[in-house]
Amino acid sequence: MSDSDEQIFTPEVLERVTSATLMGMGAPADLAHLVAESLVLSNLVGHDSHGIIRLMEYSGWVKAGTLIPHARPEVLWKREGTALIDGHWGWGQATAALANTTVIELAKEFGSATVVLRQSHHIGRMGEYVDQMADAGLMGIAVCNTGGAVVAPFGGVKPVLGTNPFAWGLPGPQGHNYVLDFSTAVVAAGKVVLAAMNGEEIAPGSLIDKNGNPSTRAADLEEGGALLTFGGHKGSGMSVLIDVAAGVLSGNMPATLADNGFGNGTIFMATDISRFVELSMLQSISQLFEGKMKGSSPSAGPKVLLPGEHESNVFGSRSQKGIAVSNGVRKNIVGLASEFGVSLPEFE
Repeated sequence: MSDSDEQIFTPEVLERVTSATLMGMGAPADLAHLVAESLVLSNLVGHDSHGIIRLMEYSGWVKAGTLIPHARPEVLWKREGTALIDGHWGWGQATAALANTTVIELAKEFGSATVVLRQSHHIGRMGEYVDQMADAGLMGIAVCNTGGAVVAPFGGVKPVLGTNPFAWGLPGPQGHNYVLDFSTAVVAAGKVVLAAMNGEEIAPGSLIDKNGNPSTRAADLEEGGALLTFGGHKGSGMSVLIDVAAGVLSGNMPATLADNGFGNGTIFMATDISRFVELSMLQSISQLFEGKMKGSSPSAGPKVLLPGEHESNVFGSRSQKGIAVSNGVRKNIVGLASEFGVSLPEFE
């Protein structure tokens, strides 16, 4: 069986495997369960780059002492519609969960709210959080300056920026939300790492090697290459604003100035839609709008998808059929779990 061959696992098995591995790293059971749920949810919606593959990255931080597995986040202060959350360099998903609860609470009270996360590790897939804001009847926006410069700015050939993702969520019709979530790089760094692990190439126009030459070889990123920003100067400009705003407000610093290489300086913003329009009206108009969007599809070929619709479709499919995990990823997780004294019989 090659490393690219796959096996199918249920979400429940993956959550147990992930929780056990995290507890082996020193996470309390409740935090391990929270992080495991978040990682497997990423797999469920089709973003495997932010799923259980992240255990490899997290284990490295634990071994290096930069991720404190028993640390718990806290609200340092609240002032009107603003708050600061300190993750104490514990699990980023736990920090983001507390920040999300806080921003939702404050937006409901004040109409809009902004919450900043400091000393936060990787928070996972940002769409998860703006989706939760939308579930609460809010419009949610999240921006994140990612530690470690791996993206070249437009016109440059050296890594200066982080991948600096952006997410925007809005309640949609019929109980599903509109969720836009993307890296300001052409491709998320995690997808390149996953491709390298599976011996795959990445799409042209996404990566340059250490000499500034176009490349499709995923391993070139780890060997001194750089990702490119989406949309040329537009994505580059957006990445710059995220790097500076989220980097400075959180204290994480812009990627090229930071000395840690792993933090997620993050800003969550939420607005209570009901202050401006009844939620039912937004959903009713969205339903009409969605019909127009769908009606613009050609009679044959690809159909128009709304933001978040692909993830919703994949979630439905994988919830029923299970989640495919490559042999390469599985072997790596089994190996790292054993380093922490954890056996994973369900995964072997």
